[in-house]
Amino acid sequence: MITIKSMSECTFAEVTKAWNRGFEGYFLPVSMTEESLVQRLGAEGYVMSLSVVAFDGTEPVGLVASGLRTIGNQRVAWNGGTGVATEYRRKGVGRLLIHATLERYQEAGVDVATLEALSQNEKAIALYEQLGYQLDDRLLFWQRMDALPEQAFGESTDGRYQVRAALVQEIAGLPIYRSDVPWQNQWQSLRDAQALVVEDQAGQAVGYAMYKIVLNDDGKLNAIVLRQCAAQPGHPEAKNILRTALAAVYAPHEVECRRSTFNLRASDEMLFALLAEAGFESSGTEQVYMSKQMEKEAVVE
Repeated sequence: MITIKSMSECTFAEVTKAWNRGFEGYFLPVSMTEESLVQRLGAEGYVMSLSVVAFDGTEPVGLVASGLRTIGNQRVAWNGGTGVATEYRRKGVGRLLIHATLERYQEAGVDVATLEALSQNEKAIALYEQLGYQLDDRLLFWQRMDALPEQAFGESTDGRYQVRAALVQEIAGLPIYRSDVPWQNQWQSLRDAQALVVEDQAGQAVGYAMYKIVLNDDGKLNAIVLRQCAAQPGHPEAKNILRTALAAVYAPHEVECRRSTFNLRASDEMLFALLAEAGFESSGTEQVYMSKQMEKEAVVE
């Protein structure tokens, strides 16, 4: 018989076993030790009371790991991973886990529930839709593996825009900051990332980007991963602002490395048009971004 427990009621050994069994053989398998899982759960802001583990008797066979953030005036929960052990898949365990997760969201006063799923995982997407999630967007992973040509983004703007480095916390305080992105690209998950602000000649912030730089063992540039890039909504020169930001993020252009995007929304069409012009292409990975408006319990007078 399958039972569901909150992660806060489980040992770390049980959670680790549920994680490793749950994600075994998935499109992007992630194996964890107890130590690495504890570090990940803490660093990424998972909430143990909102996360659940499925048991068959005393054996952990799956889990949903969730987090919670206040965005604007809404409590937004995110599903940071749903996994079911291979021999228990297609037997209703996933449905039990998501249903139990939504019950906990409801009890916690969550306004919006969000999640991402690999586009090719059609059965999981269908399950989420049956439980009330709606498809909001596609999430794209594009890349270019070689050096960039000079002015890859056609970035010359005659000095109208300047770029300066910033902390991600500063980006979060800008009026133009976008919070309607997957949880991994929100500033709270990017505290160790790089960030920049694009300013106009009056010193006003009109664009920004957040990204991660990966070095190899020799300290040389190995990869640059774009996590957010936005221009002031409605700005007449939004394309030039984005060009300026992209040129700075992916510099130095002459260095060969993997330049990529992570979970960027496909609806940012102007951004992806510029990336396409610069020779970026799909890496073959794509996710969907889904959300569910949680119903509020009626207040009894």
